[in-house]
Amino acid sequence: MNMLQHFLEYAQAFEDSYKDDDWQRLERFFAPDAVYRVVGSCSWDCEIRGRTQLLAAIRKFVNEFDRHCTRALRPDGPPLVGSDSVRVRGTAAYTRGDSDELAISIELIAQYDAQGRIIRLSDVYPPGLEARVKAWLERFGPDLQPSYV
Repeated sequence: MNMLQHFLEYAQAFEDSYKDDDWQRLERFFAPDAVYRVVGSCSWDCEIRGRTQLLAAIRKFVNEFDRHCTRALRPDGPPLVGSDSVRVRGTAAYTRGDSDELAISIELIAQYDAQGRIIRLSDVYPPGLEARVKAWLERFGPDLQPSYV
């Protein structure tokens, strides 16, 4: 199985977990010592080590932010596949009730070990995101607590 197939299986399992809150199904996709990095968001930036901690952090963010919004994902071009990694650019768009859309560009980078498990997952956000997100949260989601830690 190639890296893109690995990534697409992970992405589908993530969406299934997003729907039913069963995050254990994602364990098989990550090495036990996997690292999750969020970079460029300022408020959300973090580095989390370990598969269990990584999955707990993602679940926390989803439960404290995503689940209180309507989320739409849009790809921004085809995936870039390397010998041990997959890079996917896209936009996550959020609305809440009759709010304006909060469109967040993101690049996901999944790096794999020889067994086909993710050893490093990075969410990379563009510069200048924080002010726009904070303004949206103040207006449409003052009760939301988007955080991985």
